[in-house]
Amino acid sequence: MTHFPKERTLGRTGLKVSEVGLGTTTIGYIYGIGPRELPPEDEVITFLHQVVELGVTFIDTGSFYGVAEERIGKSGVAKLPNVIVTTKCGHVLDKGEAISDADLTKEMKKNVEDSLQKLGLDHLELVQVHGGTAERIKDGSIIGAMQKLKDVGLVRYVGISTRGEEAPLAAIESGFFDVLQLAHSILDQRMERNVFVEAAKHNIGIINRSALLKGALTPAAQYLSPVLAPLKKNSDAAKEIAKRLGMDLPTLALRFALSSPEVGSVLVGTNKLKHMQVALAAAEQGSLSQDILDELHALAIDDPLQVDPKNWPADMVADTKDGKKVPHPNR
Repeated sequence: MTHFPKERTLGRTGLKVSEVGLGTTTIGYIYGIGPRELPPEDEVITFLHQVVELGVTFIDTGSFYGVAEERIGKSGVAKLPNVIVTTKCGHVLDKGEAISDADLTKEMKKNVEDSLQKLGLDHLELVQVHGGTAERIKDGSIIGAMQKLKDVGLVRYVGISTRGEEAPLAAIESGFFDVLQLAHSILDQRMERNVFVEAAKHNIGIINRSALLKGALTPAAQYLSPVLAPLKKNSDAAKEIAKRLGMDLPTLALRFALSSPEVGSVLVGTNKLKHMQVALAAAEQGSLSQDILDELHALAIDDPLQVDPKNWPADMVADTKDGKKVPHPNR
């Protein structure tokens, strides 16, 4: 018997989303650690329909995820009832490039218009700004650009995908953003202390990315660079806890993320149906007990050089099927 994932409400948006969502980096470009390959388009389209048939109704993508948006559009799943596809704009902010307010507004508008064309939609329920400093949030440039898109009906709700504490706290304080996308995992628990708490106070939805920390909480951890030894050590410790509990490490990691009531949806970035099935089975097992959560809290690492993939060594590469090396487009 197939058990569909539970739905949660994404904060004040009122949107009902599956508690396990699909992250689409790996259907658009080669992403992750260890051997990887980009599946052909026809396989991806079949995969997307299979995932939706399993009850996954929340799909997260981005205008810079290679061919992900195009493939989602060709699949037609974005037009299915109850399916919400959210995308991102403003990748220039995450890259840290200097850009004027006027050019930022043009860039975001173009990103969203291009995304709508690729996805085959006339508007988006939720668009997330990819990056942005606290200063840029406070000076109103990001908010002004996104308000214009709301005013013309291209976007209904606005979120922001950020790093660290300062930017999401500024986003909450602004009162403008409806949703935050945050990295949160057994190894990276920095958002729990303040950001989760403040978001809950203001009924701001949370999308949990990096629950498996780009593969560091899966068997792919064996491919971590030696400079990430502390990360590997704590990943191995989590693996031992999972083994003791009679589950695999990804299951433990996903159940940890799903144990936070503040989270609306936990993203699983995969292009393999079996991985999504494992994630849904993990969700069905429910939250972890408090004593296990306390044990896992001891494995948190605060060093952004360890837990933020954007800071990982440039020589960490994925091996493709044909033996070529592909640098990671770290997030």
